[in-house]
Amino acid sequence: MKLSAIFRVIIFAALFTSILPISQVIAENKIVTFRLNNGMEVILKENHGSPMIASVIFVKSGSKYESKFENGMTHFLEHFLFDGTVNQTREELDLSIRNLGGYLNAFTRKDLTAYLVLLPKQYFDYGLTVQSDMLFCSLIPEEELAKERKVVIEEINQGADRAGSVAGKFFTEKAYAGTDYARPVLGYEPFIANISREAIVAYWKKYYTPDNMVTMIIGDFDAEDMKTRVAGIFDKFPSSAAYRSSDIITSHERLAQQKLSNGILNGQVVYDTIADVKSTYINFSISAPVHSDSDYVAFSMLADYLNLDEISPLKNALKSGDDPLVTSVGVSLDTKDEFSRLEISTISDNDRADEIVATIIAQLKSISTHQATAEAIAGIKTSVKTDNIYMSEKLHYYGFMIAPMMMTTGFDFIQKYPDMLDQTEWTASQQSASKWLDDPKYIATVVRPAGENTEAAWKPVSITAEEVIAHFDTATFPEYNLDSGLVLEFPTIDSVRPKLVDNALYHRETLPNGLRVVVKSSPDSKVFAVNILGSHRTASEPEGKTGITDMVNRLLTKGTTTRSASDIASQLSTIGANLTATDNPWIPYDDRYTTRQYSFIKFETIDEFAQTGFELLADMVISPIFDQAEIDKVNSSMVGTLGRNAGSPSKVARDLFYSTLFENKAYAHPIMGTSETISTINSDDLKLHQAKIYSPRNMILTI
Repeated sequence: MKLSAIFRVIIFAALFTSILPISQVIAENKIVTFRLNNGMEVILKENHGSPMIASVIFVKSGSKYESKFENGMTHFLEHFLFDGTVNQTREELDLSIRNLGGYLNAFTRKDLTAYLVLLPKQYFDYGLTVQSDMLFCSLIPEEELAKERKVVIEEINQGADRAGSVAGKFFTEKAYAGTDYARPVLGYEPFIANISREAIVAYWKKYYTPDNMVTMIIGDFDAEDMKTRVAGIFDKFPSSAAYRSSDIITSHERLAQQKLSNGILNGQVVYDTIADVKSTYINFSISAPVHSDSDYVAFSMLADYLNLDEISPLKNALKSGDDPLVTSVGVSLDTKDEFSRLEISTISDNDRADEIVATIIAQLKSISTHQATAEAIAGIKTSVKTDNIYMSEKLHYYGFMIAPMMMTTGFDFIQKYPDMLDQTEWTASQQSASKWLDDPKYIATVVRPAGENTEAAWKPVSITAEEVIAHFDTATFPEYNLDSGLVLEFPTIDSVRPKLVDNALYHRETLPNGLRVVVKSSPDSKVFAVNILGSHRTASEPEGKTGITDMVNRLLTKGTTTRSASDIASQLSTIGANLTATDNPWIPYDDRYTTRQYSFIKFETIDEFAQTGFELLADMVISPIFDQAEIDKVNSSMVGTLGRNAGSPSKVARDLFYSTLFENKAYAHPIMGTSETISTINSDDLKLHQAKIYSPRNMILTI
């Protein structure tokens, strides 16, 4: 494909796109924060990109607030709030939102639970009323207890089946020993199987009060008008002071005073064990500044730098060379109320754990003298700003994505963070690194495959059914008559056919070379996004080369005829771009784009960088070089992932389903292939297949 054909498409986008400086993009959406009379904190964020509104209500309730005999209660309770209220049955709750073109969901984490509703804006008051009904007027029906036990226990089992799950549990147990963060969100099967309804109701009444909640509303509305609407729906529910004891206050104070033990804060300890894993997992938890410290922002920029692909000296030390130490490495700053930890996670398919641990420590100790390029630091600052724009465009994801930081630092900190980061120089990060990493305080865990020595394999701690039963046999709980809950008046819904006004402009065309193009321009959106589909994914793969499409996509960022891998990484960062071309195995249930029918490439930047980003994407798709050294690394990484997937019942079952359904046909082949098929793929194979799967007549391009 010639670049000229691609650039014909960008012309259509330019017809509809107005280019604004990034500072102006960020300033446009109005934000209002306030508190209701009952103590509920409310955040309103206007976004007029689509005629939709999302509400995410956060409850300060999660596994960190639980005691030993409450562990798993928060998540279990979340399920019950969808099972019917004083005002609506379970079916009415779900169908009423779906019939209006909406979406209803929830999630639980260690330090919060969140409830989401997304609706066309004309039905939003109805959605808010449904949320208030669920949160304050639920029945928690006894007859649903058995069903929900089964569902949650299955979730626990599914989590345990994921590759590396046991390594993650070992790390959490050691890195957060003695703190409330060591408890799992889902709890343990013996607890879920034996908990009483009375205990669930008591826990609900303890935490589910307006003054223990934060409501974030984002979408197409006028903030001043929305203030009145929110108050009209939620102010009728009393604060905790009206009917509850001070036990929750005591719980919050206990957590506020909680610190990591001196052994964890000041130690340099490596825990080494064997477990039921397919690869070796090495994880570090390292002392870092809390968000109120003056050097927190500088340290957070350092953490982002250490996580940059092809640029980070830590990643390069671990993944470079003919025989890289690891196949996967990630770096993040885990910010809690009480402390912060720099976390480094690696996966290796060799037996060189001691060398990996030594390399990580050496890299941490030397980072204070490392000189980062101005381009890399500018890219980090730009990415923070563009990520905020991307998240704001995805109304129902925005609250999910910022939830951990918002509930820890407050929304005001999140709003100020990009500007604070903008004013931070690399020298400040070096000074912070010298303070925290020249002599790092860490807990590290090494989890190796047990092999045949299964008797000695480490297993997560749990709680016994006998302990749980004995506890609830003696425990007493307040009595509540949930049937007497508040009867709510729901807004009248005139129609189930939303009258959506679409201000977007569309252009569809098939270019002379056969490329099918769809361009959508929304005047209120500042995101420039491109999706590329390659048709007939597994059907187009040569015999004996199953998985070659996945390998092509993994190599697109590893160098082109005009750009090196580090050039690509730097330029993507400079424009704050996100590029996804393969499934992320560490994010459960997000693989809806990964199909046997199509390959996919998702790219986004902001319209200020549209032309630069489009040219960069075109170069990656059209002119990859498929360097043999990079092929070997990708092959090794894929073999490791395939090995881990072999231990996942859900992934094995999916492949068995397709192999049975499409017996001896192309769609029977696994998307990633097998270790045997991908090991036979060479540079010439990749070039031929790339020219086929991403030929103009085989592609669909949307902008």
